[in-house]
Amino acid sequence: MVADRTPAAQAAIAWMVELRSGEAGAAERAAFDLWLAADPAHAQAWQRLTCAVGQAFADVPARASGAADAVGHALALSAQRVARRRRVLRGALGVAGVSLAAGWAGREAGLLPDWQADLHTATGERRRHVLADGSQLLLDARSSVDLRFSAAERAIHLRRGQLIASVQPGPAPFVVHTAQGRVQALGTRFMVRQAEGRSLAVVLEHSVELATRDGQQRQLLRAGEAAWIAADGIAPLPADAWAEGAADWQRGRLVAQDQPLSEVVLALRAYRRGLLQVSAEAARLRVSGHYPLDDTDASLQLLAETLPIDVRVYRGGWLVRIAMRA
Repeated sequence: MVADRTPAAQAAIAWMVELRSGEAGAAERAAFDLWLAADPAHAQAWQRLTCAVGQAFADVPARASGAADAVGHALALSAQRVARRRRVLRGALGVAGVSLAAGWAGREAGLLPDWQADLHTATGERRRHVLADGSQLLLDARSSVDLRFSAAERAIHLRRGQLIASVQPGPAPFVVHTAQGRVQALGTRFMVRQAEGRSLAVVLEHSVELATRDGQQRQLLRAGEAAWIAADGIAPLPADAWAEGAADWQRGRLVAQDQPLSEVVLALRAYRRGLLQVSAEAARLRVSGHYPLDDTDASLQLLAETLPIDVRVYRGGWLVRIAMRA
């Protein structure tokens, strides 16, 4: 089965993971009811998913079915909740042919980190890792990387989110790979963000060399400089405080500089469990200011006070909807 990647299907899988995790309470179930009733497409996606999972369990061999049942039973044991959630993503939902989509959607709703990555962070978590060569990676919330060190290259594959690399000298090049290209360290400290359809590099100390995925375009960046890497090339950005502001997440602060509200909401989602939705019209509003990442309620209040928007919070904060003020 090809995984359905429509927004409604992704949200349905996220809700299934949450409701079967053993941790969903009354607030989560009420928020699910609101989501289900909000759009006929939601109900259709939920019905398709439950049918697909049910059929998958009917089709698997007896031993596999028994294992899946054991996983489902174990999910109910509170002492094993986290471990069982990981197993149900890799096992039970995987049998249905939707494990990749389930993991992706679950992470988007703040339900799980990227378990398949070598290093990962959960919602609201920033973590520093010391690598085998002595270099350090600071991962932002909901970020994940794979490590591929060899004699030819010390490769970091950024799967999602963003990182700050503090690089130690070594015999092999230190390179951060994104979906659009690569960032090679020529100094010590830089930031890389994997965004939708492009990736951002910001040099904090010394310099880096950027290259598109096909290697046809290259760009040298020095301290204080930044650039976007996309499929069609490299676009340097003005130096106006970009290096300082773009990396302020390491101190728990989001610095917005005439950015669309959609980008601000995306950053806040990494620090908030649940569903944070913004209407298409509100998403286009331009935002400038400083917002605390570790207190998303305060950030949402600041946005409501400075923009012509309504921020509506449902059922204990699990569901937040942002729309233009009526």
